[in-house]
Parts: sequence; structure tokens; C-alpha cells
Amino acid sequence: MTVSNIAQQATDGFAVTYYNFKDFQQGMEYRPYWDKCIECVNDRDLLINIIFCNDVYGVPPVKTFLTVYREDLIRLTGDERAVLDTFLKRSIGAFWGMVFKFVLGYTEQKSVSVSMNEYFEVRTASAYAGKPEDLTIE
Repeated sequence: MTVSNIAQQATDGFAVTYYNFKDFQQGMEYRPYWDKCIECVNDRDLLINIIFCNDVYGVPPVKTFLTVYREDLIRLTGDERAVLDTFLKRSIGAFWGMVFKFVLGYTEQKSVSVSMNEYFEVRTASAYAGKPEDLTIE
């Protein structure tokens, strides 16, 4: 599976699969955050690292994404701690759920503590399991 295919499937299915979060993808207020998520998925090496952290260490994709893009999110929020509102935190979680469950085909998820209180004020996020054996990222 190519990263462009992953990004396209996530884009095409997000508003239908996660209807309550469609404004994350379609609303102008949240568009810069959506674009960061798509940028991340289109970076093959970064996506592979996110998958590795999830699969090997149980680190939720949301935590890795927020950590990697911390400086960008500080700029986007205009807040030195990049505190995200509830809708935005849940939307980013829904995005990664879309990628892992509905595009990559993981079959299990569990909520784990991420303790990102210094930045973002995110307390929990989902890690995924049940990775398809034939999953390869090109």
C-alpha cells in the first residue's frame, strides 16, 4: 500500500466513517490541523515510525504525531503549550482511528494513558493491535 493511497482512502472515507468529526476535515477553522495529519501520512518514513511505535511499544499514533508536530501545532494554536480543544483532540484521534482501523486494517484498539499534560493536555489515546500480516507500506 502506498502512502498516497493511504492518504486518499483516509480523505475519502473520513467524513462518512466519522460523521461527527466531518468539520475537522471540511471546516476552515480546523483545516490546517487536517492538513498536518495528511502531511504526516504522506511521509512514508514517519508513517512507518508511527506504525513501529504503535506495534512494538504500544505508543498511540496520536502521541507520536503530536510529539513530532509539536512546534507546528504551537504555531497553529498560537499557544506555547499548544493546548487543543476537546473537538480537535477527538478529531485527531478519529483521524488516526481512520488510518489504522479502516485503511490499514488493524482489528483491535485500546485506550492507554499518554500523559501529555505539559503540551496539548491529552490524557489518553488509542493504540492499535491486530495488524494484517501482509501489510506493507511503499
